[in-house]
This record gives sequence, structure tokens and C-alpha cells, in this order.
Amino acid sequence: MGVIAENVAALAVVIAVGWLLRRTGAIGPAAGQVLSSFVYWAAAPALLFYAISETPVSQVIGRPLAVAAISGLLTAILFAVVARLFMRADVGQTVLGAMSASLNNAAYIGIPIGIYVLGHASYGVPVMIFQLGFLTPLFYVLSDLVGSHTRPTPAGVLRRIFTNPMVIAAMLGFLVSATGFHPPSLVDTTAHLIGDAAPGTVLIALGASMVGQTFSMHSLDGRLTGLACGFKLLVQPLIGLAAGLALGLSGHALMTVTVMAGLPTAQNAFIAATRAKVGEKIAEATVVITTVAALPLTVLTASLFIHLGD
Repeated sequence: MGVIAENVAALAVVIAVGWLLRRTGAIGPAAGQVLSSFVYWAAAPALLFYAISETPVSQVIGRPLAVAAISGLLTAILFAVVARLFMRADVGQTVLGAMSASLNNAAYIGIPIGIYVLGHASYGVPVMIFQLGFLTPLFYVLSDLVGSHTRPTPAGVLRRIFTNPMVIAAMLGFLVSATGFHPPSLVDTTAHLIGDAAPGTVLIALGASMVGQTFSMHSLDGRLTGLACGFKLLVQPLIGLAAGLALGLSGHALMTVTVMAGLPTAQNAFIAATRAKVGEKIAEATVVITTVAALPLTVLTASLFIHLGD
């Protein structure tokens, strides 16, 4: 347990370093976006490629993928029901709130948590497969439908999916893993050099992006933000735990799917909200709040599993 707590604390310290660098002016206001772009287009895909290619397909497609699907969909549906029936949210607030409540940051925060808390980057792969292949495109379509942008077309949705660098990297990784092909050492070394930069870089970028963030919880958007944070940090991991138990998982495997279900909200929620011009305050605040709160909750979750397992 001490190792997990220490590793999570190290993640928090790196985020704080990013905040301090931006706060003191050591890096400029555009640094967070630049670093995030580097991770999105190069570092995270490289890490995802070698993590999948070095892992048997059976370890990433199976019950963990089913848990990711169950917890993500059920959380979104339950949030939508509560927001519409009990809080009188409009359709845009409901769609972007549901996206913020259920979309996991498996590509960014999931990578360092997978490596430094759970032991391997591949533990976030089932979540990424489900989200990149289904949940994220679904919410992009829904947000465009309720927003002010051009209505999406099937070709546009497919283009968005298959030009995503994470999807391309995952497909190539699965191809290597399934065929047993060994890439040339130059490819392998390059992927590791670039991919190993992803965890630290994204945490620095996250810390830098937090400078100057302020939120109000007194409006309907604020109350929906609180609801989305509660669903993301509490309801979704509990659903993941229940789904894992129902599917026969136990021990470290059960802890893994529970921790992955409790990851903070993905920045894709804010991107979708900005694109559609609906639910922007909900998505932005939920991303920041859940990111800060997810680290101590990860320690709590791991400690409960370890304590109960003794």
C-alpha cells in the first residue's frame, strides 16, 4: 500500500510542478496546449502502440472491456435520468453532463496510473478501446445534434474515429500482438523513447492548465457539475466494481477495473462542449475537479482492496 500511495503522491507532485512552472511564468500561457498536443499526436500513441504490441490480445479484450462498457454506458444513462427528471436540465446540459460523468481519461491520466499504480500501461487499453471505438464518437454525434454546429454525417464520424492517432496506434499494436510480428529494433526503440515521455509530460501540461481556473457551484450548471463529479468519482467505480464481481473478477484484476472506472473526466468532454457550444462550463469544471480528486480516491480504492484482501 505504501508503494501505491507514494506513486500517486509522485503524480500529484508532477502536476504541482506544472502548475508552479506556469504560475511563475517559467512556461508561457500556451505551454499547456503545446505539451498536450505533443502527448496527443506523438507520445501517447507511441506508448499505446508498444504497450498493446507487447501484451497478449487476450489480456486487453475480455472481461475488462466488458466492465468498461457496462460502467460507462450505465453511468451516462443514470446521470441523464437524474439530470432531466429531477434537475430539469435541458438537452444540451444533459448530453454534455452525461459525457462528463462517464468519459474516462484513460489516454492521459490512465497511462501514469496504469504504470505507477497498477503496474502496466496496458491496463487502460480496454477503456480506451471502448471509448475511442464507441462512447466518444457517440457523444460527439449527440453533442453536435444538440449544439449549434453542422449536423454530423456518418462519413464525418468515421473519419474522426479512424484519423485519431490513438485509434491508429491501437490498431497497429493489436496487429503486431495478434500476428507475433517483431518490429525492427529502430521502431521499438523509437516508440519507447517517445512513449516514455507521455506520463510526465501530460501531468505537467495538466498542472499548467489549472492556473487561473475558477468555478461557481450556485447555478444550475454548477449543480450539474457537482452531480457529474459525483457520478464520475463514486457511481462509475461502484458500477465497475459490481460489474467486475458479476463477471468473476477478483484480487488485482478487480482492483484494476475499479480504479480504471474511477479515472477523471477526459478532456474530450470539454472539446465536444466547445465544438457544440453547449455545456462548456459543466465539462470544463468537471474535468478539473475530477482530475484533482481522482488521485486521493485512487489511493483510497487501492487501500480498501489491499486491506480487504489481507
